Amino acid sequence: MLSRRDFIKGSAVAMMTLAANIFPADVQAATCKAKTMQGTYRGFIDKRGIQTWLGIPYAKPPIGALRWHAPEPLEPSNKTFDAKKFGYSAIQDEDKTEPASLLEQSEDCLTLNIWTRGVKNLPVMVFIHGGGFINGGTGDPLYNGSNLAAHDVVVVTINYRLNLFGFMNFAAIDSAFEDTGYLGIKDQVAALTWVKENISSFGGDPDNVTIFGESAGAISATLLMVTPAAKGLFNKVIAQSGHMAYYHVPEHSAERTAKFMELGGYKNMQELMTKPTAELLLTYYKFCDELGFEIDVGFFPTCDGKYLPAHPLRELKDGAARGIKLLTGNTAEEYRYWALYYEGFMELMADAHPKLTPVIYEGEFLSEPELYQSWQKNHSELEELERYLEFANQLDWRVGQELMAEYQSAFDDVYFYLFNQESPYEHLGSCHAIDLPFVFGNPSEDIEPNPSPALIAQVQAAWVSFAKSGKPRADWKSYTIDERETMEINSKAWTCHRDLNSDNLRELRHVYENYLLD
Repeated sequence: MLSRRDFIKGSAVAMMTLAANIFPADVQAATCKAKTMQGTYRGFIDKRGIQTWLGIPYAKPPIGALRWHAPEPLEPSNKTFDAKKFGYSAIQDEDKTEPASLLEQSEDCLTLNIWTRGVKNLPVMVFIHGGGFINGGTGDPLYNGSNLAAHDVVVVTINYRLNLFGFMNFAAIDSAFEDTGYLGIKDQVAALTWVKENISSFGGDPDNVTIFGESAGAISATLLMVTPAAKGLFNKVIAQSGHMAYYHVPEHSAERTAKFMELGGYKNMQELMTKPTAELLLTYYKFCDELGFEIDVGFFPTCDGKYLPAHPLRELKDGAARGIKLLTGNTAEEYRYWALYYEGFMELMADAHPKLTPVIYEGEFLSEPELYQSWQKNHSELEELERYLEFANQLDWRVGQELMAEYQSAFDDVYFYLFNQESPYEHLGSCHAIDLPFVFGNPSEDIEPNPSPALIAQVQAAWVSFAKSGKPRADWKSYTIDERETMEINSKAWTCHRDLNSDNLRELRHVYENYLLD
């Protein structure tokens, strides 16, 4: 079996080529400036008139004594800084399907990027990248915000700490590090705070901010909906293929940390604080190999009831996100994305899935066999592995997002979708992340090298309309518990369905809800 880490390594040549092609010199036609409390930043204007600032710090570098501590605000400054290239990617493994990982990396990674046409008082869209909380970054060309910004929004993309630097829970090792299980979420709050304080200098409206994210970015965005420290920093959320039931409980993440300490032979946090990044990475690689397929859920945020609510869905149901509009949904065949990483992934999924369900994979979701037996009866036409893959897609992705939609619809407008545009690569189908090339209007060699211009225009119009007014399209009905309206999205047509696929989901919803709210 191939692991993520063994899948493919980026060479130094590949890193230099990628960096050179993100923004060729000939598109940087002129310069632009913006003054903030932390300094004046000098960006560039491309030939289409999109103003761009890259690599702006939003917090002090989390290095030295600040390693594994909450992000600290920058000091005021009157200096002028160049902002024409991306900041460092967060420390991570190199992975061909995560192009940002092939760029230069550092623990000093807390930066953001901004694109705008230069019009004043525009809605702001802040993107949180995915990558399972272990990979990814804003340097990925897929996340270039210039095409989206052309629709008169200010687009912001943010980096945050990942894997052992952003989400490994060291609280049980040393109480002085009690927030380590969710430092990456604290980084995101710091970035949103910077946006609130400074985005007007870039033409953005600080009172009209939408956060949007995919996968780990969507999990982050939905957790931020119920995080007290994020209150007032945004008023709309777009969550693509991710929901707030994906998290660790403290006891489980502490067990993972104990394994990491054992593998490295580390005794305490004082020792860890002095270790060079390269040495820590070697232990991290061993840790990844130990987890195997489970590494994809190994660094979910720890919900300890202190900074992040211990029961996020319960908080949502009780109205903790009152006043936040939500647009959420998933792709039709989420798990097919993992075919990029694993040979025989369907067989692997059938074997490993009980360990991979949301918070549920803590080992207590004992009703899954009974659920699957019921599912089999309604899907006898499918081959066994296809049947189980469809079951996993619904249980892990669709049901959690439907519950979020149901709960939040009691307090504000919610819009739900199913994105079933297929990848040109037949084995991927409507896989996880297939929606991203259409949201940003950029190709992805791995899943969609030639996204349909017409569907790009439709998706961007809907996402931008939601960011501007809170409604994506005139024909898109808001989600209610009685009707469960779902917009089916593909290049053939956009169709709003009542209770789409309800017969397959009702029992899953019921059991899932009872478990998570128990």
